[in-house]
Amino acid sequence: MRCLVEPIARRANREDGCKGRFWEGRYKCQALCDERAVLAAMAYVDLNPIRAGMADRLENSSYTSVATRVAEATTNSALLTAPLKPVAGSMRPAVNITTADYLHILDWTGRQLTPGKRGRISPDAPTILTIIDHDEQRWTTRVAAFGSGWHRAVGSAQDLLVIAERLGQQWLKGVRLALKLG
Repeated sequence: MRCLVEPIARRANREDGCKGRFWEGRYKCQALCDERAVLAAMAYVDLNPIRAGMADRLENSSYTSVATRVAEATTNSALLTAPLKPVAGSMRPAVNITTADYLHILDWTGRQLTPGKRGRISPDAPTILTIIDHDEQRWTTRVAAFGSGWHRAVGSAQDLLVIAERLGQQWLKGVRLALKLG
């Protein structure tokens, strides 16, 4: 990543006429150990424009996969009932959800994380959420933790301990959170 971001940072600093850290330590790479972690990461990224106040609706979130999913579903409604496509390579979803289910979960999560978002906040979680996480509060915590709760890896406590052992460490940041989330 250093080889990729360094030239970008140098150019941006040149254009802005400044010196110093361009990325400000905000970039981090995390292993996503299970399907819930992948879905929570997707939701976190897709909701960034909403949280930042750059968009007030999912379909207005420029440069996100959710905006693309909504636009494609608008022209082809059959995509809503199609299974959510795998994120990378041969990864098969452990949770079989449709695009409509993902959009519903994303909308609900955005309403929970951003109370000022337009629209009524439904007190009930979507039914598909019970397949991913049995408790809607736990799901919201899992998504919100991408900001600071996880470090090198995201997943179950067992997954994090295995990765820590492979790295020659006793633990990784996020183990306590993973134990809490179950």
